Amino acid sequence: MKIINRIGLLCSVVAMCGFSSVVLADDHFNDDWKISVSGDADVGGSVSFTLTFEPAKDGTAKEAITIDTPVAADASEDDIADLIGNSFKAALGEDDFDVDVSWGEHVKVEADGDTPDFAITIANNTLQGVSIEIQD
Repeated sequence: MKIINRIGLLCSVVAMCGFSSVVLADDHFNDDWKISVSGDADVGGSVSFTLTFEPAKDGTAKEAITIDTPVAADASEDDIADLIGNSFKAALGEDDFDVDVSWGEHVKVEADGDTPDFAITIANNTLQGVSIEIQD
């Protein structure tokens, strides 16, 4: 009986860990997102985002994009937001997306024209002292 309980617990944990990012990305496609930065970088590091596109009606989807942003030690939240905004602009271009930094610490990413809805998730974050929140 103990083995069955342990197997059930293990399966639950694996299911939660294995599907959490997929559920978040697939259930929250939108045409605009806001990335909010709080705090200053204690040490240098980087933050990476993944942009996943909503599949078309025929099931095809644009390839996901990974956007890396290196950050120097002691960078302020406003500086980090500027760096993230510049990384998004460089990776996405200006034809399909509007990227704007507002209020110093907020990065707004909006799809233009026929660009499909998308989801933004944090793929990796090695920054210390910095909190990053993504909202649709």
